[in-house]
Amino acid sequence: MPTRVSPKHAGLLAHQLAESDLFRDLADRASQLRIKSEVEPLSEYLWKSTHSQQQDALQSKFIQGLRYGTLDPTDFGGYMVQDSIYCYYSKGSIDTAAEKATDPILKAFLEKKSESYKKYYEDLIKLWHIRDPSGIELNEACEEYAALERSVAETMSPLYLVVALIPCYKLWPWLGKQISDLPHDFGVYKSWVMSNLDPSYDGYKKLEHIIDDAYLLGEIDKKQALSIYHGCMTGEANFFSSA
Repeated sequence: MPTRVSPKHAGLLAHQLAESDLFRDLADRASQLRIKSEVEPLSEYLWKSTHSQQQDALQSKFIQGLRYGTLDPTDFGGYMVQDSIYCYYSKGSIDTAAEKATDPILKAFLEKKSESYKKYYEDLIKLWHIRDPSGIELNEACEEYAALERSVAETMSPLYLVVALIPCYKLWPWLGKQISDLPHDFGVYKSWVMSNLDPSYDGYKKLEHIIDDAYLLGEIDKKQALSIYHGCMTGEANFFSSA
């Protein structure tokens, strides 16, 4: 069973982004506000507000099929093909945000994410014998998810694309913990689950700190962030359910 790790949960270079001069300054200024504020962290609010979507993802046929090792190989293959094409289009959204980024570290972070998405989908289209990614039709769930990311990248600050990336980065290890803590038999999918739904992964926390600080400083609007976060978490749940 292929064990290629999806770039959607890897959080590459998140530590470099968090340690850049821009975001260190952001954190320094936000820390003074945090001392005086009892405001719930934006990241915590966003996560709690999408509880039902998280449960939908957990109870999806795909995740439960992985849990018990009963997922039809055809459905797994279909999901992987869709995921490769989704990443093909998602790379375009990341490229758009990278072009708009003015901070060099944020720009470099997005460019590296773009490279990881490209490597991932190129590996998968080779594995699944796909000659032209644009010739594969995305299902409705994936198309809506990709369209949301594209809209965020084209019309909003690159910081909001960071918001859009977090649901996947945080959801996947959470799903891994849920199905690992319950009776399970991953069967032939064990290596994929261990690689992609690793419960120990916490790279998303760096990105959460960034949006929490940006929110305190008025760089991110709470209502807009919730709309994006909710949409992307729904995209994840619908993606799993469509397999």
